[in-house]
Amino acid sequence: MPVTNSRGTVHQIRLAGQQDLAAIAELLPELDRSSYGERFPGKTCQDFIRWKYLNNPAGEAAVGVALDGDRVVSIVAGTPKRVRLGGDDVLAFELGDFITAPDHRRRGLFSKLINLVCDTASQRGASFVYVRPNDVSFPILASHLSFLEPAKIESRRYLVASAAVERKLGVTANLLRQIGVDSLLRRLAIPTAPGDIAVTPIDRFGEDIDQLWMHTRDQYSFALVRDSRYLNWRFIDCPTPYRCWVAHRANGMAGYLVAFVARTQPIATILDLFTDPTDKGAAATLLGTALDDMLRQGTQAVYTWTSQTHTKSVSSRLLKRACPLVQKPLLHFAMRPLSLPPSGLPASGWQLTAGDFDGF
Repeated sequence: MPVTNSRGTVHQIRLAGQQDLAAIAELLPELDRSSYGERFPGKTCQDFIRWKYLNNPAGEAAVGVALDGDRVVSIVAGTPKRVRLGGDDVLAFELGDFITAPDHRRRGLFSKLINLVCDTASQRGASFVYVRPNDVSFPILASHLSFLEPAKIESRRYLVASAAVERKLGVTANLLRQIGVDSLLRRLAIPTAPGDIAVTPIDRFGEDIDQLWMHTRDQYSFALVRDSRYLNWRFIDCPTPYRCWVAHRANGMAGYLVAFVARTQPIATILDLFTDPTDKGAAATLLGTALDDMLRQGTQAVYTWTSQTHTKSVSSRLLKRACPLVQKPLLHFAMRPLSLPPSGLPASGWQLTAGDFDGF
């Protein structure tokens, strides 16, 4: 679809194919040039987007591109996800990779690509599209492109005491760690868990995660389908090096936690903590194990996301307790219903984590 703007530039607006991966890979690192490479250490941007766009078990991504000649100058990607919604599994598309080359901004490309990807998602049977937009794109989505904001997301931080005291008072963080300041705060932040739970690191999710998902899925009214096919694609097969732990009792798997630890900075992000929504012991043991591991490696800041409302799970409550520092303003969660009426969204029982969104 050729589009001529007021400046006389003719842009080709269309869905991308495999032949466009190289041109897309030229533009995408502009999203965050300082740290985009953290997503695929030792590999290429093409490796990363081939995983993301083509290898998803839920189907190929719908990637809208605008071209100036052979050059890709704007991108909007829609990644299919399966969502457990009110007792049924529905198809949704997560939007991301919003980027327009600086010399082609303010020409309406973003809106045209959003509509192209949303129309494609609707044709493929999606119930809705969703995104965690920044403060630049959110007003456009809300005012011009029929997006709603059913929830807000809190960006939270765990207080690493040694790092905070070093910044404030100049006392060496290593000394404070040696005398046990961080260990003491960790014990205060996370309640003591029963001793019948074993937590181990893993390099792949097995069939036991499918059993956990089947057991817990109807206890959540809104959650991405967390079966082994999805989790292995999202966190194991991804070029990004994640750390994964699972919790077991004698009768089977009790939960898992996924985190990302940056290579170039002493920071980490808890991406996904999942258990039965009432299983405080498993959630506390997983969270404590992951934090202990991060602290031993000298991590100075640990971040996570929680939904401001809609959830009552113990994992969400524990994350809020352990990570009390909330960054303002809150993050946006935006959704555009396709076949789903706005009234179809449940009022509670949501499982919404940082790993459910593009960017990590």
